[in-house]
Amino acid sequence: MLTFQQYQAQFTAHIRDPKTHKKPARVVDSRMAVYREIVFNNLFASVSACFPVCRQIIGARAWRKLVRSFFAEHGSDTPFFREIPAQFLKYLDTQPIAEHLKQLAHYEWAELHVSTMHTESPSLSAHPDLPNERPILNPAHLLLQYDYPVHMLSKRHKSAEPAPTHILMYRDDKFEIKFIVLNAITYQLLNLIQQHAISGKQALLEIAKTLHHPQPETIVDFGQQILQDLLEQSAIVGSQRIVKA
Repeated sequence: MLTFQQYQAQFTAHIRDPKTHKKPARVVDSRMAVYREIVFNNLFASVSACFPVCRQIIGARAWRKLVRSFFAEHGSDTPFFREIPAQFLKYLDTQPIAEHLKQLAHYEWAELHVSTMHTESPSLSAHPDLPNERPILNPAHLLLQYDYPVHMLSKRHKSAEPAPTHILMYRDDKFEIKFIVLNAITYQLLNLIQQHAISGKQALLEIAKTLHHPQPETIVDFGQQILQDLLEQSAIVGSQRIVKA
């Protein structure tokens, strides 16, 4: 390693973990302190802005310690500053913290992710026909599944009993993030619609078949109302004709 590369390595190692790595020789500590403070504070602000509820639950002192250890220990695989929250999620997976907090962190990250999604407007039929055409979900969305009711966690409610939780998170036309808590069947329905070029009715009949329901039309009628409600909430943006091969 060349001399200047050794200097850079020592410089950055000290910034990341000054308790373990000494600063480079002949560098005034007051100047070094400026770099230590600026770099960590920028990182801390970026992480904290993405995970406000996690920060409240964990507590200010423990949260700062956690971010500090992330800064010192985690080897990022991206050079982009905007991807720091996603890197923090990876780090949390390696840490001995409660599972419901890890899932809460993912839920909070999802909000940032959906808010910054780059999307294109899909080609839609002039008049939505959800039963007979393919329903189209909002392009900026995530279908989320957790083992805990993460949307209910807060500073007052710091823990929760395990409970399967399904959430549709999306960005509306005003660029506001919305979320809808789904039951397991609606979650399955939206997954089918998202993954396969089938009509709303076809998807609902497939759900009825999976449930071994004795009256499939009951599922179809109920499910069509759910799809219509999602359309009115902009979670579904319209429908597309299904082109047969």
